[in-house]
Amino acid sequence: MNRDKFDIIVVAGQSNAEGNGWHTADDKEIINDRVFQLVDINPIEVFDNGKGEIIIKVKSPVETRTEPARERVWEGNPIADFSETFADEYIRGGNLKEGRKVLIVKAAVGGTGFYQKQWGVGNSLSDRLFDMIDSALSMNEGNRIAAFLWHQGESDAFENADLPADERYTFYYNNFYRQMKTARDRYDKFAFPVIAGEFVPHWKWGLENEEKVQAVYRATQAALKDLGGGKFVSAEGLKSNDEAIRNGDDIHFCASSVYELGRRYYSAFTEIMNENK
Repeated sequence: MNRDKFDIIVVAGQSNAEGNGWHTADDKEIINDRVFQLVDINPIEVFDNGKGEIIIKVKSPVETRTEPARERVWEGNPIADFSETFADEYIRGGNLKEGRKVLIVKAAVGGTGFYQKQWGVGNSLSDRLFDMIDSALSMNEGNRIAAFLWHQGESDAFENADLPADERYTFYYNNFYRQMKTARDRYDKFAFPVIAGEFVPHWKWGLENEEKVQAVYRATQAALKDLGGGKFVSAEGLKSNDEAIRNGDDIHFCASSVYELGRRYYSAFTEIMNENK
């Protein structure tokens, strides 16, 4: 058993949760020596089953590693995510008791969603998520879940393009609510908040039918309301990689916006904590 006691921050969803903000010369990773991460050490297998479905296979049981929290590096470039910013704000806000550390469970996987049956109760990434949380909790009986940060829905906003907005809303609500209700029930001794957020405005503006995005937004907001102890974070004013560095990537937040998103997630966290006092 690990001697360190951790406040656990769970991060799940797709690529903007995984972190895809390309650094510029002005961007600097936020590193705090009290923040660690738990990662799955096995590669995820991705393949097409020939029926137009992208199947993801994960090794079970999950094998994890705990290490100092660091951003991913892609082709020699650091790629920003919002989890370390959130964790740093969490510590600065006085939430971490003396002698404890923060552990970020990094369970996000880019390009994934509910429609392809990757996320959702009984599906591979949700099973992997719960296994990773279990691994984090088993390290020390004093570990606790402090927050669940979710960013996903881009895939479910444009896949199955002919699905009417009301059916898209119902589909997303049912899957997201059930997944998070299962998490709450499974870890019922931890009254953790669930926080989700909007997509990159630059990408959203480029869609032919914004109604699809709004259906996912409304479903997420409704699910969070019905769960209780949840907040939906605005992405207003945040920029894409393409807006920052002109690389053609309009679906991912740029590094400075990723960091701001982390601060907004933390602001939502404090609002929930204050409401529950």
